[in-house]
Amino acid sequence: MDEQDLPTRPITPDAHAMQLARHVLKSRFEYDHRDSNALIKAARAAGVPHERTYFGASDADARSVIHELADQNLRQAPAWRIQQRIDTHTKKIEGSISHTIARFNPRVLGGRGAAGRVRDRARAQECRSIDADSIARLRAELTRRAIA
Repeated sequence: MDEQDLPTRPITPDAHAMQLARHVLKSRFEYDHRDSNALIKAARAAGVPHERTYFGASDADARSVIHELADQNLRQAPAWRIQQRIDTHTKKIEGSISHTIARFNPRVLGGRGAAGRVRDRARAQECRSIDADSIARLRAELTRRAIA
């Protein structure tokens, strides 16, 4: 196997990338694309190849260092803080549903602006789906603690 064929991504999280991720994420246990982008930007500024911000044995198993750090922070977070975030996400979902229902007008299904209304409803649903995924992740941690 040639030296060029070897993966540039480490198998375990890179120590320098973890330090950069700690600077970006701090003690938060929820992350989004802005955190991942900030990590890559910080790595480039530090002269670290962006490939080091991911780890894993293969492309299919590759994982971002920021995700790993968020999981570590979640395992250390107090249960009341996790429950607080679950409640916040639940309120956001309920508010989004109420807002979507309130804006629905069955008399104006088509016509002028119909595409925009459909787009807005689809975006709201995507946000609700992301919030539901976050709730599932947080509840899984609480369940893991209850079992352990």
